[in-house]
Amino acid sequence: MRSGKERRMTSGKSKDEQFRETQRALLDVARELFTENGYAATSTEEVVRRAGVTRGALYYHYKDKIDLFRAVFDEVRGETALFIQQNMQAAQDDGADLWQQTLLGFRLFVERAASPSMQRIVYLDGSAILDWHSVRKRGQAVTLLYKTLERLMAEGFIERMPLDPLVQLIRGNLYEAGFYIANAENKSVAQAEMLTTLTRVLVGLQPRKIAPAPV
Repeated sequence: MRSGKERRMTSGKSKDEQFRETQRALLDVARELFTENGYAATSTEEVVRRAGVTRGALYYHYKDKIDLFRAVFDEVRGETALFIQQNMQAAQDDGADLWQQTLLGFRLFVERAASPSMQRIVYLDGSAILDWHSVRKRGQAVTLLYKTLERLMAEGFIERMPLDPLVQLIRGNLYEAGFYIANAENKSVAQAEMLTTLTRVLVGLQPRKIAPAPV
């Protein structure tokens, strides 16, 4: 039986609209609860109650609590990747070269890593709840890293090297940076430390300047 709120959400709307609105309500409420309380302390009963839908509606969209968490996790990470990508594109439109765009991307990542949703959902709960081996290989962030690092090599900003291990190395550095910030008592200090460190790692990939041989 549908709740009063669910009936109001679906009244006079197509099935596609009903599907999207119910899914959106579930994701929004779940994200709020997972951020505030963490995965373990969030119940599907509370998600359903706050979203104003039935348990049947929840299980129509997501097979279980982990599936719902995975959807929220992917959305949070995807938003961060999209935000960075859009700002890098804006910097390019303003005349920044790829190196400057990449440094901007690192700075924006560090800033977003301190957001409550990124800290709780991605760094504190994500690696414990999800299959991290598969999670770390997918998503917009990994795609953005591949494209950026490949272009940095093509345009001579960093030395040429095998792309796959480089992406995994930088991805690992970024994840650990976010995890460090999420667990730090002083987030601002942790952000500054990690931005400096990540920048130095990137600078270390630049082509070595070899002194000319003596005549």
